[in-house]
Formats: sequence, structure tokens, C-alpha cells
Amino acid sequence: MDIRKKSNKSNNINISSHERFNLYLFTSGKAVSILGSSIYTFAIGLYVLKITGSAQSYATTLMLSILPLVVMSPIAGVIADRIPKKWLVVGMDFLSGLLFTALYFYSIKMTLNLAVIYISTVLLNIFTTFFGIGMEAAKPSLVTSARLIKLNSLSKLIDSSASILGPIVGGMVFALVDIHLFILFNAVSFIFSAVTEWFIDYELNEEKVENKEKEEKENKEKSRKNTKEFLKDLKEGWDFFSHNRSILELFFVFVSLNFLLGFSVNVPAPYIINQLLKMPSTSFGMINSMFPVGLILGTLTVEKIMKRIEFRRLLISMNAFIALLAGLIGLPVIMNLTNSNNLIFYGIIYMLMGIGIAYVDVPLMTILQNDIPKKLLGRVLSLIMSLVKVVLPIAIITSGLLINRLPIVIIPMIGASIAFSYSIFLLIRLKDKKIKTDELLV
Repeated sequence: MDIRKKSNKSNNINISSHERFNLYLFTSGKAVSILGSSIYTFAIGLYVLKITGSAQSYATTLMLSILPLVVMSPIAGVIADRIPKKWLVVGMDFLSGLLFTALYFYSIKMTLNLAVIYISTVLLNIFTTFFGIGMEAAKPSLVTSARLIKLNSLSKLIDSSASILGPIVGGMVFALVDIHLFILFNAVSFIFSAVTEWFIDYELNEEKVENKEKEEKENKEKSRKNTKEFLKDLKEGWDFFSHNRSILELFFVFVSLNFLLGFSVNVPAPYIINQLLKMPSTSFGMINSMFPVGLILGTLTVEKIMKRIEFRRLLISMNAFIALLAGLIGLPVIMNLTNSNNLIFYGIIYMLMGIGIAYVDVPLMTILQNDIPKKLLGRVLSLIMSLVKVVLPIAIITSGLLINRLPIVIIPMIGASIAFSYSIFLLIRLKDKKIKTDELLV
């Protein structure tokens, strides 16, 4: 009995140390990969603005960094279920490293032009999309079920840190480091990340792996037999979505918010801050980092707010509030403030927008989860998310085109006016519904 106990204890220690090793490798590999992509996307946008001075070119770069996520996510999900996760995760980081290596040698011999930047941006974001989905799919097999929450917490911490540090470091890198050295550093970082991820044990949780393999085989057989049922299920989700007025109203709130951010903030703000106000790239990085700070603050406080204010009223009011903030993006151009005052002004605007978005997202998802029948929830939510994702690239490219034709200060106001007007319309409808309900109760 004593020998058995010692043996079991020894196994537990080995498994625990093995898990810790996996956690360490996962954290270091993902942190380098995600932060590298975030820094590059931010810095290359500033580089495009510097060499072209064109908001349209900047908007195109921004759009090309988003499109791969929209288009490739479903394909990446299918591939992640069909090939070993190790190949996908390690392979994507290695390809990113090769991409930056090729870009480095090209940039030494030739000037980095827009075509090369656009192609590299698309390729990097395709690789990052496949990497992200592959890593998410691999998580249950990297640790035991008891440590999965810890792994997910670490993963979320990395994502949040990258969204805060990416703009700050990207702004500093752009201001202080030669673009060639920056590209070389990225190449080395991604290859280091790939090597780190190679040593992760992707089959540590054997029970989970066996169940997953069995499930994958069953799903493949089912998919062959149930194509008609799949289309039928998809149609059911669409019918519920398209015929439910309440869900459609919420969907258009989400659409108006994404259009507002793409049209009034994502393109005009960088152009105004960098080209018109001539603020340092480090300041622009600090301003951008305030947005995820606001998101975190909003996420931490939204539950208390939701206990006091009705969900629909909260999210519609916050949509109107974000619209007002977006409309102020061009104000420093009119008021001719100093750089230090502009930094404070935009920092506050971005942080408040982050808080506002958290106050929209959480109530919105709560209402959808409560109002949509559980058997249709997955289908309807995925449909809503897919349609909303399409709006952002359209808003970005439209804004980029209009900046060359209209005074840039007006662009944020146009998007803000549309989103604000729709929010006020919904608030009036909400008030009318409450009055009618009260009359019926009387």
C-alpha cells in the first residue's frame, strides 16, 4: 500500500510539473506571437501614413488586417479539426517567421512599397487567424480539466496585455527603431515562438485527446449523412433571426456600433492625430492603449450598472454615448489645442469609448442569450457575429475614400449622427412600449 501511494504521488508530481511546463511554453509562445502581430499591425499602419500621407492607404491596410479574420475563420476551424494541432500552431508561427525573414531581405535591397505591405499584412493575418484557432482548439489537450480554467485565464491575460502593449510598443518602435531592424526582430521572435511551441505536449490530457478523436470521426460521418439537416438547421436559424423584430433591433444596434467605430474612429482618428496634429507616434500608441484599459474597466463595473438599469435601455443609451464621443474626434483640429492637451483629450475619449463598448457588449449578449431559444442559440449567434464582422471592413474603406473628398473633421460627425439618431429612435420606441404596457396593466 505504501509503495502504491508513493507511486501515485510520484505520478501526480510528474503530471503537475509536466502541466506547468506546458503552461510555461504555451504562455511564452502565444505571448511572443500575439504581441508580435499586434505591434507589427500598429507600426506598419503608421509607416503607411508616413510614406503616403493618405488616409485611404491607411484604411486599406487596416481593412486588410481585418478581412482575413472574417474570411478565413470558418476555414481555419475546419482545418483545425482535421490536422494535428501541433502542425497548425507551430507551422503558422514558422510561416510568419519566414514571411518576416523574406520581408527583411526585400526591404534591404528594395524600398518597401504599398503592394508589398498589403500582401505581407494579408499573409500575416491569415497565419495569425489559423494560429489563434489552432491554439484555442489545442487547449483542452494541453492540460488536465482542472487546469483548463487557469490556461484560459492566462490566454485572456495575454490577449488583453497585447491589446494594451501593442499600440504603446508599436508607437515606440516606429519612433525609435529602424523599420529594417524591426522586421528582423519580428522574424526572430516568430521563429523563437515556433521552436517553443514545438516542445509543448499536445497530448498531455490523453482522455480528452481520445474523446476528441472519437468525436471528430463521428462528426465526419454525421456530416456526410446530414448535409440536408445542416442546411435545414441553418434555415431555421435564419428564419428566427429575420422574423424576430426584437432581435433585429439589437442586431442593428451592433451594426451601427461597428460601423461607427470603423467609419468615425478607426480611420479619421489616426489621420488627424498623426498627419494634422503632428503628434508623436509614442503619443498615438499611448492613446490607443487607453481603449483596452477602458474595456477592462467597463467589464469590471458593468454587472453593478446592469442591476440598476434595464438591459435594453443601458445598451441603447451607451450606443448613443459612444456616438457622441466619436463625433468629438475632430474637435482638437478646430480648437487648436497643445499636444499635451490633445494627448489627455484623446486618452479620455478612447478610455470612455472602451467602457461604453463593454456596457453595450455585455447587456447585448445577455439579452440575446435570454431571448433566443437554446436549441437555436448557436446558429443565431454565429449568424449575427458573421454579418456584423462584414460591416467593419466596409465602414473602414468607405471612410478612407470619403476623407479625400470631404473635410476630415466632418467624417466622424457623419458616422456619429447616424448611430446617435438610430439610438434615440430606439429609446423613443422603448419608452412608447413601456407606456403601452403600463396602460394595459392599469
